[in-house]
Amino acid sequence: MQVYTKPKSIKENSSFTFCSGCDHGLVIKLVAEVIDELNLQENTIAVASSGCSVFLYDFLDVDCIESPHGRACAVATGIKRATKANKNEKFVFTYQGDGDFASIGLGESLHSALRGENITVICINNTNYGMTGGQLGPTTAMGQITTTSPTGRNRAYHGFPIKAAEHIALCDGTAYSARVGVYNIKNIINAKNAIKKAFECQIKGLGYSFVEVLSSCPTNWRLSPSDSHRKIETELTQIYPIKVFKDITND
Repeated sequence: MQVYTKPKSIKENSSFTFCSGCDHGLVIKLVAEVIDELNLQENTIAVASSGCSVFLYDFLDVDCIESPHGRACAVATGIKRATKANKNEKFVFTYQGDGDFASIGLGESLHSALRGENITVICINNTNYGMTGGQLGPTTAMGQITTTSPTGRNRAYHGFPIKAAEHIALCDGTAYSARVGVYNIKNIINAKNAIKKAFECQIKGLGYSFVEVLSSCPTNWRLSPSDSHRKIETELTQIYPIKVFKDITND
């Protein structure tokens, strides 16, 4: 008996390009399921950033544009405004890593939210620069060892990690901001619901919507996939709580 049908928004015969145990594939599948459920496939333009997220167009069967590093929100803003001005408004979302969104791209990310751009942003937080070798990133936890912080992140030298969902929630133009995880079944279901809520906010024209996803990086964390998920559940959620920080539809 068939218990699951592949989303039609996932390309046929896609080759898995992520490291073993990486959660990117799972999150992309959730995105595809939501695109199908909301009947968005033919009207969607996705913006992929540089980094591991750049492989988005290998999996999603929608129009995709690759942005320069850190500029995904700016590119998405341009697409959304241009298509609306031409009376052919598209559904536009970005798929970014935490380094892209919250470090080199923080200006574009934050000001897009402050302007209330009617786009949706999905940010994968794996606490390092995954594609380029596991360097310290804006979300690297205090004490976390990376290739560029061999003695661990410390306050005096590196400062504190950024909490993206909380910062975005403070912006008046933000309609929805949440942090989710995909480390167990319950949280996978909740993550999909959050992505769907964020997409619906854009459909309703409510403003900027944001979902931060706590994700594993077994290769650079030097842990097994199961231990990586355990680390998220027992350690990272203490730093980055799983929570909806803003939802104007419930106000």
